Amino acid sequence: MQMQSPAANEGRGVITQVYERLRQKILDGTIAPGTILSQVQLAQQLGVSRTPLREALRLLQEERLVLAEPNHRVQVTDINLEEVESLYASRIMLEPLALALTVPQLAQKDLDALARARDAMRGAGAARDNDAWELGNRRFHELLAMHAEERIRATIQRSIDASERYRRIKLQTVPHAREIAEGEHAAIYTACRERNADAAVELLARHLARTALTVIAQVAPEYEPTAVRTALRLITHKASPASSLK
Repeated sequence: MQMQSPAANEGRGVITQVYERLRQKILDGTIAPGTILSQVQLAQQLGVSRTPLREALRLLQEERLVLAEPNHRVQVTDINLEEVESLYASRIMLEPLALALTVPQLAQKDLDALARARDAMRGAGAARDNDAWELGNRRFHELLAMHAEERIRATIQRSIDASERYRRIKLQTVPHAREIAEGEHAAIYTACRERNADAAVELLARHLARTALTVIAQVAPEYEPTAVRTALRLITHKASPASSLK
């Protein structure tokens, strides 16, 4: 087996650090959507050479967080409402499926893991720690799919990653967003504990739809999120799927 040199490992470490620092600044709004940045200035501010910076920007571009021109300017992407809608419509369709497959197989240790993730969110919410709250939220949603097939879980994981920016917008702009989400998570957990897959599925679908509709309403109230509402209707089998979420 070919061993990586210490220099190569150090290079990857620098790339990771730069990527994580920039990603955090974009997600928490320190660098606002639409901001144009110079790669030269970024390298100077971060104290790194252009090589790890370019690689970090490539990773951010894969997440659609920036648009980067080689050796030139970087622009933080604006909020793309079509992307929000498509992403959450897909999540509404896939995550309830994974949950329906998971609920019948839940063991007590699985329920305990869900409870720990729920409690972690509550503690982070009380401390107003959005980063810790996000970790708990991510873990909770991952666990809801724990007994689905691996490719389904991988797709869900990518969607959870891709929607972090929009979850943070909701946390930062909507009063009591954490408390509302924690209440919805508690209801989902209760339905899982009671092995009520139908209730858990509907609660999860409505929880995801609420996030999407809230973010869209904050950014562009005139935008009609047809795909989100259609996905919610298909999952919940309601004639007016989102009337309570308008």
